[in-house]
Amino acid sequence: MTDSIEKPVEDRTICFLDLTKFEQGEIIRGGCLVTDALTRPIEFWVSGVIKPSSIQKILYGDTLQEYISIDLIGVPLLESLEASPELILVREAEFLKLRQRVDMPVLWVRATVDGQYVLQALPGYENEAEAGREILPRRLRGRNIVEPFLRIRSAVEEAHQLSVGEQTRS
Repeated sequence: MTDSIEKPVEDRTICFLDLTKFEQGEIIRGGCLVTDALTRPIEFWVSGVIKPSSIQKILYGDTLQEYISIDLIGVPLLESLEASPELILVREAEFLKLRQRVDMPVLWVRATVDGQYVLQALPGYENEAEAGREILPRRLRGRNIVEPFLRIRSAVEEAHQLSVGEQTRS
């Protein structure tokens, strides 16, 4: 973390990782957007279609969402990156567990009851949430922090409509 804090703001890269559900939650796809400090895209990846079978739903039970988020979306998308982001921001709490598998902070962008957004780290990595706030450029503080996630969602929806990566994974 020390290296990233010392970098000039304009040289920082941030990864936004999210998932989108289709067909009443039966189909899931992930999207990963790496941006510069101005949130201009450097790299974008979308996962293939993930459609768990009824047997997988039974066998995985409560752990299915974690399996999909980490093993089928998070790790494969992050391994695909050419850029080396300093920080991964996520909107799904399940993605926090990625921190145990990657060597960079993973922070959950969580809405508070008063409509503000806070960064939360996986328990045991709480100091990374404060350091993550320091990495964020000013334009991403406050409500603007969710805007890149809206772009991911739109891009994943477009990719889904165009049948990008149509091979179904389960």
